[in-house]
Amino acid sequence: MLRFLRLIFFVIIGIAFLFYLHYAENNRLPHLVNDLNLYVFTLVASVCIGSGIGVINRWLNHQIPWKSNVLGRFITGLALDFLFLGAVLLILGVLANWSGLIYYTMFPEDMFVRQIELKLIVLSFFTLFMVTLVEFNSFSYNEYTVGQIKKLRSQRKQLELQFEALKSQLSPHYLFNSMNTISSLVYRDPDIAENFIRNLAETFNYVLNTREAQQVSVEEELEALKDYAYLLSIRFGDAVSVVFQVDQAFYKKPIPPLTLQLLVENAVKHNVVSSDQPLRIELRANEEELIVLNNKTGAPSQTDSHKVGLENIKNRYAFFTDRPIRVEDSDHFEVRLPMLAS
Repeated sequence: MLRFLRLIFFVIIGIAFLFYLHYAENNRLPHLVNDLNLYVFTLVASVCIGSGIGVINRWLNHQIPWKSNVLGRFITGLALDFLFLGAVLLILGVLANWSGLIYYTMFPEDMFVRQIELKLIVLSFFTLFMVTLVEFNSFSYNEYTVGQIKKLRSQRKQLELQFEALKSQLSPHYLFNSMNTISSLVYRDPDIAENFIRNLAETFNYVLNTREAQQVSVEEELEALKDYAYLLSIRFGDAVSVVFQVDQAFYKKPIPPLTLQLLVENAVKHNVVSSDQPLRIELRANEEELIVLNNKTGAPSQTDSHKVGLENIKNRYAFFTDRPIRVEDSDHFEVRLPMLAS
């Protein structure tokens, strides 16, 4: 469809050129019957030029993409289109003159011939300049449109993954365990129960405040994790310990929200937790990676599907870096998160 419209455009431009040049010479428009040869020549030339320029531009789009070199693509396209137009007019003109379709004697004065040719050159160059400009504008619009669609899809996917992480942190199972803990503390130790409720509220507050955030700072994530670690310490006592060994130099680095909490939650969920088999979770960092590791105390008899939270994290990290998340599963379980650029 676009190729057909391109041909129609060049035919219209060709007819407009014919009208202008003929009127400039004879003070009248070409007659449809008496000057039919001029119309035929114009139609053939316009179709050849329009088709050829279309082929040239499609070829250049692969050889010199607009995206990689806008100025080079613009100049090269304009130059090749102009040279092609000149070659087509020259070849068709010679053939038409040889076949008797058009005689150049219709322009009796040499000086006038040069004036007509100069006008044709200027008009052709201006037209091809506009055609090339339209090609660039079409590319720019398509790039913007495609870019916006990709951006919206990416944002939607990120929100879906954020929602999955949110559901994990607000799951009925998690709330049930928290309520049971509070219930057992209310009469036994009201002060600890109050602290537990406050930390639980801070945890939920962080989850809700970051439900649409793509990234937070490592410092924010660690502070929220400390609240969560306190809840674990009350629930499991010395059977679970979360050790923070992240230098403050990395606090301003970005990280997808709830990443560390999901990893710590997975460690607790997929290990037997008891005073005889304490679970130790460590958080470390270096210039390249943020590391979460834990010892393996044995798999519980019943647990939810393993590594669901880890897959969520991998999918969210894929929006920000091509570097993969590395997982080591030997005598300990270790997740290495690539450090994102600030």
